Order: sequence, then C-alpha cells, then structure tokens
Amino acid sequence: MRASLAVCVSAALVLLVGLAGPVTAQNGTLTGRVTDSETGDPLNGVVVEVLAATGSVSRGTYTDPSGLFSVSLGAGTYSIRFSLIGRESERVDGIDIAAGGTEFVEVALATGVINLDQIVVSVSKKAEKAVEAPATVTVVGEQQIAERPAPTPVEHIRSAPGVDVATHGIQAANVVVRGFNNIFSGALHALTDNRIAGIPSLRVNLFHFIPANSEDIDRMEVVLGPGSALYGPNTANGVVHIITKSPLTHQGTTVSIGGGERSVFQADFRTAHLIGDDFGFKISGQYLQGNEWRYTDPVEAAARLEIDTNRAAAEQGLRDLGVTDENEIDLRLGRIGNRDFDLQRWGVEARADWRFNDGGTWVFSAGRTNADGIELTGIGAGQTNDWAYSYYQTRLNWNRLFAQVYLNTSDAGDSFLLRDGANLVDKSKLLVGQLQHGFDALEGRQGFTYGVDWFRTMPETESTIHGQYEDDDEINEVGVYLQSETALTDYLDLVLAGRFDKSSILDDPVWSPRAALVVKPDDDQSFRLTYNRAFSTPTTLNYFLDINAGRAPGALGSLGYLLRAQGPGKDGLSFQAPDGSLRGMRSAFTPAALGGPAQLLPPDVATLWQFAVGILQQQGAIDAQTAALLGSLQPSNDDIGLNLFNPIDLSSTPLSPGALPDIPPLEASHTETFEVGYQGVLGDRLLVSADVWRSEKTDFTSPLVLRTPLLTLNRPDIAAYLVPRLVAAGVPQPIAEAQAGALAAGIAPIPLAVVSSDDVRPRGADLVVTYVNFGKLDLWGADLGFTALLSDEWTLSGSTSWVSDHHFEVEDELIALNAPDLKGTASLAYRNADVGFSGEFRLRYNSEFPVNSADFIGTQCVLDPGVEPGPFVEECVESFTLADVTLGYAIPGTGATLQLTVSNLFDTDYRNFIGVPTIGRFALARLRYEL
Repeated sequence: MRASLAVCVSAALVLLVGLAGPVTAQNGTLTGRVTDSETGDPLNGVVVEVLAATGSVSRGTYTDPSGLFSVSLGAGTYSIRFSLIGRESERVDGIDIAAGGTEFVEVALATGVINLDQIVVSVSKKAEKAVEAPATVTVVGEQQIAERPAPTPVEHIRSAPGVDVATHGIQAANVVVRGFNNIFSGALHALTDNRIAGIPSLRVNLFHFIPANSEDIDRMEVVLGPGSALYGPNTANGVVHIITKSPLTHQGTTVSIGGGERSVFQADFRTAHLIGDDFGFKISGQYLQGNEWRYTDPVEAAARLEIDTNRAAAEQGLRDLGVTDENEIDLRLGRIGNRDFDLQRWGVEARADWRFNDGGTWVFSAGRTNADGIELTGIGAGQTNDWAYSYYQTRLNWNRLFAQVYLNTSDAGDSFLLRDGANLVDKSKLLVGQLQHGFDALEGRQGFTYGVDWFRTMPETESTIHGQYEDDDEINEVGVYLQSETALTDYLDLVLAGRFDKSSILDDPVWSPRAALVVKPDDDQSFRLTYNRAFSTPTTLNYFLDINAGRAPGALGSLGYLLRAQGPGKDGLSFQAPDGSLRGMRSAFTPAALGGPAQLLPPDVATLWQFAVGILQQQGAIDAQTAALLGSLQPSNDDIGLNLFNPIDLSSTPLSPGALPDIPPLEASHTETFEVGYQGVLGDRLLVSADVWRSEKTDFTSPLVLRTPLLTLNRPDIAAYLVPRLVAAGVPQPIAEAQAGALAAGIAPIPLAVVSSDDVRPRGADLVVTYVNFGKLDLWGADLGFTALLSDEWTLSGSTSWVSDHHFEVEDELIALNAPDLKGTASLAYRNADVGFSGEFRLRYNSEFPVNSADFIGTQCVLDPGVEPGPFVEECVESFTLADVTLGYAIPGTGATLQLTVSNLFDTDYRNFIGVPTIGRFALARLRYEL
C-alpha cells in the first residue's frame, strides 16, 4: 500500500511542479544577498518574504550558504521583509519588478537578543507576522531551545500562556491548552512539520515519542483558541506545532551528551549537508535512559498482595477469565504490580529537501522512536516494552500550494497493563492526505486560502484493546475549508473561514465557522475580536475501547469485582428493557453451577438473597441454624426492593423503572469561543499578548465514567420481610424485630451484583466505565504573556492564565478541568555572547485543583462539608511553587558549550495529577558541540 501510494502521490506532485513553467514565464526576478551588519559575512537561512498590500506574506524563500536568494515575481511594486532568529528584522519597500527583468537588493542584518517580530505559520496555515495573526501565538525559538537541556520538547513550552502540563515523570507528560486535561489525553492538536504527532488510533499525545530532538527543532509555536476552521477536528483549544530545521538553511553537525539525577544519560546528534545548492539532507538521533520516580498504585498493590498470599486463588481467577495456558498464567501473575522504573528511549529521523525552483521545495522524511517506560492510561498504568512509533512523510511547497501525504504507525511491542498483566497490542496506522492552495486578488487586498484533508484511522489491536469491536473500528474523515482575508482599510482586516467535515462514524456532517476582525494601528501591534466554533470527534478509543481493566479499586476488588472499560460503539449500550426494568446483572458471587461471575442473570431478588446468606455464613456472621432458616426463604422483587449503589460517591437510590437510562452512541462535541485579544511590540523592547475569552462546550465527551452501579437490597424492606418469618419460626416478636434489624444492617451494605446486559461481554462481574456526552458547560478565561528586553543582555518574561472554574456540575456529574484555574510563570534571563555566558531563573506557580479522570479521582477539596468521600476519592492536587535554573557557558574557540538545567531547584515534593509520583528535583548537565 505504501509503495503504490507513494507512486501516485509523486506523480501528482510532479504534474503540479510541471505547471510552474507556463505560469512563471512572464515574471521578473528579484535576487539579492543578505550579510551580517558587523562582519559582512553571508547569512544562511534568512527568511525572505514578499508582502502583499495587506502586509500578509504572499510568498517567500530562504538565503543559501552564500547569503544569496532568488524569487520569481509578477510585474509590480513589492515590499520585502528579511528575518532570522537572533537578528533584527529588516524591511525594504518600493521594489519595482518589470516583466522579464531582474532586480538586485543587498541587506545587512544586525544581531538582536530576541526577535520580537516573529513570523509564524500555525495560525492561518501560511506565513504571517505573529502580531498580525488572528489568534495569540507564542513562539519558542531556536536559541531558547538550544540553551535548555531537556529530556523532551515539553520542557520548552512550560512557560507559554495557557499551556497546562501534567508531568508523570522524567519523560512522560500530558499537555493541553486552556485545560480539560486527562490522564490519557489527545485533546491538544499537536503537530510536527505539519504532521499530526499523536499516536495513531489511540490519539494520545506522547511528546517523548516524537523522533525530532532538541538539536533539530527550529521553533515551537503555541496557538491559543479553536482552530477547527482550518485544521479540522480536535482543535478546540489550541495547537502546538514543532517545526524542525531544513537542511537547505541549517547545515553542519551538532552533538550533545549529558547526564543527571535519576541516573539519566542523554545523547543527541544532528548532521545536515548540501549536495549542490538546491538539495540537502539531514540525519538526527537521540538516546535517553534513566530511572523514574517511584509510585505505588493501590490497585496494583492489592492485586500483588493477593497473588503473594494466595497464589492458587489468583491462578484460578485467571482461569475463570478464560486464561488456560499455564505459561501465560505465570507470565501475567508475574507482571501484575511489578513496575520496571528503568526507562529507555531512542529515536532517529532522516529528511531530504529539494528546492526545485525559486518558490518550490519538495521534502521527504521518515522517523522512528522506540521507548520503554511507564505510561498512564484511563485504566491504570501500562508497562511499555519496545513500543515503536514511526512516520513516513512527503510534502511539497510551491508558492501558495501545499500538498502532503503521510503515514503514522504504532507497534506496542511487548507492552502490558500492570493491573492485570494482560498484553497490549497496538499495530494501528493513520493515513493522511492534504492539499492546500491560496491566492491574492484586488492588488493584494483580498486573499483566499482553501484546501481539503482526508484522514483514515486504521486500528489493529488483535482484540486486546478494542475487544468485540475489533473487526469494525476503522474511521474515515474528509474535510474541506475556505478562508478569506480582506483588508477593509490599511488598518482593519476581516478574516472569515468555514470548514465542512464528514466522518464515517457520525451520522451528520459538522460545520466549523470562524470570524475575526484585526485592527492594526501600526506594523507592530494588533487588536482582535474573534469568533470560533470548533468540534472534536470521538476517538477510536472513545467508540471502540473494550478491555478488561483488572480488579476494581478498593474493597470491591477484594470481593471479586472487576473493572471494564468499554466504549458505546456505533449502537450505544443498553441496560434497560423496553418496560424500563433492568436487562440483567452479574455477580462476583455467582457459583460455577450457575455459570460463574461472567454469567448474565436476571435481576432477581431471590437469587441475590441466596448470595447474601452465603456471604454472611462465610463471614461467620450467622450460625448454621440461622443460615438454614434464611436459605429456605425465597423473597420476590415485590417483597424486597433493589437499590442502585454508586461506589464513587457512595450514593444509593431505589431502583425504579427507567432509573438507569441507556447510553447512546457518542456525538461530536462543540466548543464555541468568543475572544478579545491584543498582541504587539512596544518601543522595540517589549512584546505583550493578552486575551480574554469565553467558551461554551456542548455535548462534551467525558473521560471514562462509571455507568453500571452495584445492586444492594433495601434495608427497611429486608427487616419488614424477616420479622413475620422469624416470628413464624418461633422467635418472640421483640427478639424477631431486633434480629431482623441486625440482619438487615448486615445484608444491605453488601454489593451483591453489578448492573449489566448482553451489550457487555465481560470476563467476570465487571463494573463498566465508558464515555458519554454531557449537555453544556460555560467558562471564562484570560491569558497574559510578555517578554521585555531590559538591556542587550537581560530579558524579563512572564505569563499568567486564569479560568473561571476548575470544575463543573453537569447532569449530576462532576466535570473537572483537570488543570489549575490560576497559574503563572516569571523568568529572568541573561545572555552575553561576548563572554559566552547565559542563564535563566524561572518561577512556576499552579493553584490547587480537583481531578476526575477515569478512576483517577481527587475531588475531596470540592466536596460539600460533611460529605464522606468514596473509597476511590483522593485529595485534590495541591498548589505548588517551583523554581528552575538554567546555566550555560560557551567555551571560546571550541564550538563547545557547557549547560546545566535544574528543575524544582529547592526539591519541593509535588505532584500535578492523580496517580502520578511525587516529583522532586531534577538536574541535567550537558556538553553541546557544534561543528
């Protein structure tokens, strides 16, 4: 498939390139040279941009190693901007190009501490000034990335406004923008070189699986706010785009080696070279090993204790679940709760760039990462062994035309779940094709960008993750979009965009509009008023997850109840019959003679009564004579009522017709956002961004939530039923009443069964957690960021973000932002190129917040006073303030730099999610050498 696809795409792209000749035949040519203002040396990789009348970028190119550039232009008058990270930008106006003529310009760029006038591509999917983009975008540049040793790219964006990072350890972390994080999150639209960076099918963002290393990253762009109008689904809150260096503009070799606490050893390299003036290639690689912070999962610990104290019972438990191979039984029991805290990761990436004409570049790239470690999921931790993530990509840029095809693949290797030892198989693929074009009209005052995207998600889990859905779980999505950019005046731009998407898993198509008014009082400032309606489609996991998640937490697990994570699939899950009654139940106490715990039974009180009597007798709570008497009774559903018991909040409600509604198939969730923003450069020394926003989320897709309560017998009914029967057996009335009350008090709390149906195909008495759509929630927020050049050496930066609520009550469910409602950073940096020193001191603050993500629940801080938390509920994540420091020294005349970074300098114990270890200080030293 890959080979035939590559042939077809290559043929199509060659055809497009071939059209360049007739189009450009009547053009003129602009050539030039860019040098260093102090030394006169040529500058390689300078961004050369041709500006439309609106100030937006209509096309561009780069300088070669000799500082030369050439671009073909139609006859007319142009403005050209020259920019390079670490240099002050220059703009040349009034360049006249005649048909068939050639003009030459020469520009010298001065050294700048930080380029405040950044060029970005992630907001409108084309090059534009950051201060003029219709959304706030934060750029982390090459210099900042090179100065900070880091095990993953996540470390470089921690200070960006709106970014929430849930750190799981040395390398694992979940990143979102403006909240709604999860223990296993893919909510953020993460890109690398225009390619979706998440794990295919699972759609989780594991930034440490990205093959690109810090030596090869040119910049990272963080875009706040919805972006579905251009990017399609799952861009409700923002975009993080990692852009790597082109071998056409960045040649040479960089090698770094380092080590630090937690036995960490890290090595990275990048080498890039030119073959002629128009063809370049690069190869980069990385290696990391270390020892993670320790954490004991209580569910794993309980299962491990049972194995160590009663192995025969544990073995029989696996046999009851259908595991019959003795070697498999030994393997699984040996895995449960035995975490391997040693991590190891290696990655390699290769890329070739061909500049086939002045405005066109064709890129071929591929990469692979292999990782061992611990990854947290919604059903507990997984031990990843030799998990491989790979990609293959070809893309073409020719003036305003962009086309690409790429394939992301995943292979989970020998990975398994730590709560039950079961294998995890993921051999999924994501195939994407994209085409985009744009043009300007009305002398550059009107611009259009339009395109089409196609996504095909191909899960392959061998039923280990998708269970009963395995053979019907592929998803195809197609989307088309159009964006219009109109210069209403020299100071006012109107941006309108719309996108139409259709998914094979959803009945209805989705429409995503976008509108923005951008006021530009001058070239370095803009005010924005924007409206976006973004959408997120359910993932393949949301729909098709069907996996045994080990024993239920707490005492329920000791009783024999299991946990099952199951998506609603295409048809939903039904737990009630047409008359509103329950369709069935499963019990941990069902004997083998009745089919065992996996047997679906009718919700019959008489059956549950016998289970209760047996439990009391086994516990020694009643003698043989009482057990015989109670066992002879056959109460009906009319005699004793059933209660629905929720082990999360300990609530108990009488069972009535329709009390447990069915779970419908998932729908797309929508986020409607209004935003007022400002971004600008003041006095050439201060960059400021500020946003105030309001979002309304509808049909919000929940994390995994419990939807099958336990069944208990109603206590007053038990007592009322027993009194006359005890009296009939010869027990005096007062004594019968006392005995009945005591027996009712003993029976009523016992979880005798769990609600179930034939839509659930468990291996035992499973509590089912699933995904559902919630109605509507509203929230407000504000983000502020600034960078101030105090002098040529000193830079002060800061950011703060506030959200109106960190949790919501929706349809009697607690929905958590899973992120702080207030956070901020402040840093002071020093850079002196003459003496070779650099350094930064940074403070980070997060306020307290609750977490409700699958069975990782920390909500005690938001419970009403006097409410007893359930056995699954932990404390909230406490607030914390951390200090980080980074130091660097460039050894004169060697090309070598010594660097040190220390996160959590004062070794403050903190955690920023539930189910993750307490993290202390982490120091990492590195020697970086540039050839």
